[in-house]
Amino acid sequence: MRLTFVSEKTLQDLKVNSKAYLKKYYSGDGKWFDTYFSEEGKVLETNIEFDMPELSYDDDYSISDQYNVRAIYNSLSHLPVTLATQERMWTGLAHNQFRDFTFYRLRRDIEEKNESRMFSSLFFKHGTKRSLFVHILSRLWWVGYMTYDASNDKNPYWLTDFFTERDFSARSVIFFSSNFTSNRTITIGILKALYKIKEDGVAIKREHFLQATKYLNILGGAMILDLLSVNEVEELVAENLNDTFNLSVQERVEA
Repeated sequence: MRLTFVSEKTLQDLKVNSKAYLKKYYSGDGKWFDTYFSEEGKVLETNIEFDMPELSYDDDYSISDQYNVRAIYNSLSHLPVTLATQERMWTGLAHNQFRDFTFYRLRRDIEEKNESRMFSSLFFKHGTKRSLFVHILSRLWWVGYMTYDASNDKNPYWLTDFFTERDFSARSVIFFSSNFTSNRTITIGILKALYKIKEDGVAIKREHFLQATKYLNILGGAMILDLLSVNEVEELVAENLNDTFNLSVQERVEA
């Protein structure tokens, strides 16, 4: 099938009049959405072909999110990065070709009538960069894109699996809000350092991600981080985390 997105006029209508359409979201009124988007000019088709992925609809989001990062990125790995930043595309996909997934993933927010979280998951409400990792579809692609390790022939998703094993939503927003984690080399280096520490017996928590980006922010004032290799980033971050958290052998065992 071909990739589609909504027109700018349609996007603004959905956002500006979101309260007027609220009952349609709460009821999951598929017929209404079909009729709405069937109007001429509301959905625009690109020449980009893709295979619709088989997604997980597990009751446990921690299971489905991890699986779906792979599924979405595998299906759309050929997507140009410039297009992958477009709200109109992700909004269009969430409302049309991936609508079943949308209502599955927003089920709890719909049940609780959490209007704010629901629309933050469907539209870009926090600025482009942050929104890419809040939107329920775009974050799957972007986490896949940023964590895919092409140097690992056996399993290029090994760091993806590590990153998505727990606290997926929170980790995505916290970790990728940093300017430095826009660089895939730096991202891979940080994750490799964290993975190594985990392999030594430390339970990786939010503060480890925060410290890694905080350290690189300070380091960025003294050197050009974009010139570092993956291995150099890994070594620097690992050393800092060990020093910061005083990860002695005993503490590693207890963790």
